[in-house]
Amino acid sequence: MRSFETGQTVVRRDVHRTGRVWSEQALRVLADTGEALVTACAPGAQARWRS
Repeated sequence: MRSFETGQTVVRRDVHRTGRVWSEQALRVLADTGEALVTACAPGAQARWRS
């Protein structure tokens, strides 16, 4: 399984049941232990939603 580096920026995508991306949010990786991916959303982080 792929692991992420601490401090790396990742994108969370919420996908509608139709398969289309509904929203995207930039998150910062705090830890990736193999059991859990811990992320944080900083104030002012980029995000977008379908209109």
